[in-house]
Amino acid sequence: MIIAPISDPVTKDHLNNISPDGITRFTMLQGTIKGALVSGTRLVAQARANHDLGIIESLALGQALLSAALLSTTIKEGTKLTLQVSCSGPLKGFSAETTWDGKVRGYLYNDTVKIDKPLESFDLKPFIGSGTLSVIRNDGRGEPYTGHIELVHGRIAEDLTEYFLRSEQTKTALAVSVRFDKEGRVSGAGGLFFQALPGAQDLDMEDTEDRMREMPSLGTWFASGKSRQNLLDEWFQAFELDHIHEDPVQFYCDCSRDRFLQFLAAMQRGELEQMLATGPWPMEIHCHNCGSRYQFARDEIAALIQRNA
Repeated sequence: MIIAPISDPVTKDHLNNISPDGITRFTMLQGTIKGALVSGTRLVAQARANHDLGIIESLALGQALLSAALLSTTIKEGTKLTLQVSCSGPLKGFSAETTWDGKVRGYLYNDTVKIDKPLESFDLKPFIGSGTLSVIRNDGRGEPYTGHIELVHGRIAEDLTEYFLRSEQTKTALAVSVRFDKEGRVSGAGGLFFQALPGAQDLDMEDTEDRMREMPSLGTWFASGKSRQNLLDEWFQAFELDHIHEDPVQFYCDCSRDRFLQFLAAMQRGELEQMLATGPWPMEIHCHNCGSRYQFARDEIAALIQRNA
């Protein structure tokens, strides 16, 4: 992956002075509810830089990536999970992928949304509309498992909650938030996830959801420089937190120039000859997952043709 520079000095200074990104996993109420809290301001800011996104696009992709990061805590080592939405709204949808160890990447199906009038709120429902949500788990050993539902709310966190209830019969509470400063810079981003385990009482989940509703915006919380531990101490100390474990999270893609060159080398000779004849040069390949762009010279393609002769 080519990491796009974050050149704005205000953004750079802010990111250097807030708490680090990461995921805190935990259980609570005597192990009957599991939870995960992600702080991902750098993750969202880097995704925005790599994909060169506007505010609405950054909000949508940021929420998708934070949701995927939270879902990384639901999969086993060596597994990947992909969250996809296909929708009728201007965003058209997105794909966000996470590995079990918190490496997250993704993209919007339409990353240039036109806005005809000033925004009244940062509610994504008008930009999502109707459609489907899919969750794909892939352990690399067989066919991926895919579950999907029709969108009910047109909001990522609420529809994921609906997905777990309908598709996996599991009570879940989820919130994601991306905050911007007055100049439109990403200033804070985070997400929170709770899921009932065997033995959980309905009242336990209700109390948990009530507490989530009382909390301040996670984007605002992390924009202020406060940490994940600060939030858990202040808002969930009475819920008997246990088995607390810290994990990294980052915007990361395993693409590289060498990998794309290998992909080109595997193409048919006729395809390469057509490419050589039509150009343009240098040829550029765009990784849609992270926005990286790799350039290849005409001589490199000619060498591949000679190698396949």
